[in-house]
Amino acid sequence: MKRSVWIMIITIITACCVIGGTFYHIFRYEKGFMGHGGITNMSADLEAFESLTIDANFMDVTVTAGEHFYLSCEYTEGLEPIYEIKDGALTIKQRTYGKNRWGVNKAQCSLTLTIPEEAAMSMLDVHTALGNIQLERLSASECEVSSNMGNCELKKCSFDRSDLVTNLGEISVKDTDLGEAEVSNDMGEIEMEDCIFSNMDITAAMGGVSVDAAQALDGYDMDLEADLGSVHVNNRSEGTQYHQSGDAGKLWVNTNMGSIRISY
Repeated sequence: MKRSVWIMIITIITACCVIGGTFYHIFRYEKGFMGHGGITNMSADLEAFESLTIDANFMDVTVTAGEHFYLSCEYTEGLEPIYEIKDGALTIKQRTYGKNRWGVNKAQCSLTLTIPEEAAMSMLDVHTALGNIQLERLSASECEVSSNMGNCELKKCSFDRSDLVTNLGEISVKDTDLGEAEVSNDMGEIEMEDCIFSNMDITAAMGGVSVDAAQALDGYDMDLEADLGSVHVNNRSEGTQYHQSGDAGKLWVNTNMGSIRISY
């Protein structure tokens, strides 16, 4: 059997496992993301913090620059977040109840957090089992973002190190310095526009990768491979593989099923 057929079979099996694992991860909570009904709004001024951790089951998360440390949330009863600031670290988790009730289409939870633009953040760590994540105009030493099922969007951010992961969704990055970066997506597109980085390693199982770098990559070590797809560098077709030696930095991209487009 041809290698491409084997790769396709393995990729499809991987995708099924990802989807099944994602739903298991969500539904294994007796409450999961089932709301009790009724919408509640909450908001609070927060004391200053330099580290953020969010771990949520069902939540759309937006973290953006603002005038002061502030949290607001709109949620279905039963999905309210709980938060604590201790030793300069803000931790946000989502409360869940044991009683299972149906009505997924009525459940919602949207959290917005503002951080002063001049604040020196050491860590941004945001994880959702189901929900979109958006970061805008933020700076931090380290950034870790992951969503089992949802999109991740970064705009006008700057990090020394970044780790972006989705199991099912899209990763979109615009006008951002990713520093030392690792990016992974099991099923969905990865699109980067006007971005800079020192070293970046991208892996996509099912989905294309597009990187529009706001920096010269002539001196970069590049290793681009598309198992079932094509590779284009500055609009020039390179077949399924492209290799370039250099010591200015690293850009490694691999897709199992999807094309790779690099421009600079």
